[in-house]
Amino acid sequence: MGLLKRTVEKFAQDQRDFFESGLTDEDKAKQASVPVVTVAMEPGSGGFLVAEALAKRLGFDLYHRNILNAIAHSADTNSDVLDMIEKERFSKIQDFVSSLLPDQYVYSGDYVQHLTKMVNSLGIIGRAVIVGRGANFILPPEKRFAIRVIAPEEIRVKNVAFQFGVTLAEAKKRIKKRENRRKTFIKNTFHKDITDVESYDLILNTARLDLQAAVETAIGTILGAQKNRVFEKATAFILRGEK
Repeated sequence: MGLLKRTVEKFAQDQRDFFESGLTDEDKAKQASVPVVTVAMEPGSGGFLVAEALAKRLGFDLYHRNILNAIAHSADTNSDVLDMIEKERFSKIQDFVSSLLPDQYVYSGDYVQHLTKMVNSLGIIGRAVIVGRGANFILPPEKRFAIRVIAPEEIRVKNVAFQFGVTLAEAKKRIKKRENRRKTFIKNTFHKDITDVESYDLILNTARLDLQAAVETAIGTILGAQKNRVFEKATAFILRGEK
């Protein structure tokens, strides 16, 4: 067994032992070494595959579309309604949907409120990989390790065309539409630029890394951050002046 694999397995086991120790949520939040990993991505970059593989390697729970079920329960609505809201964030289509489902519809502000509550709860519980939804903007730096997965547009277009069996032109159109929705959601909700590198701890370019290399890079960086106890504070410093 390789050194990296042994280290990762020990890390995952330590996390499991820690969260089975009977500590309160407050104690867990204070002591968890890596509370949550967030994974944002450019459409077509393969970010979900990275998040899925990373969660499996670390033994963490993966939260993607399944998070809608929890929000729906909290908001007393249907997850299909939330799915429509997510697909057409901050668009006029929301007004049309609300007219069709007045009793079940959750407006943007309410959705964000429930989303924030859910993500913060995961930040307390820990051992989670959250895909998208601005989770890295909701949780403070000391409570999450934020990853962004990118790739050149040409490669992403080919990926989407292959995955969905559409033309390159249609794939590019889908990517642009999804990019615009995500950028608008982050800007309007958190007043942030989703592409700002300072909002992330690690950027993975899948044009240069295959899935295994991307996951090992992420794990190596997380382990390094854990060793240096950076999850106990908002910022760390490479250069330190000596007195």
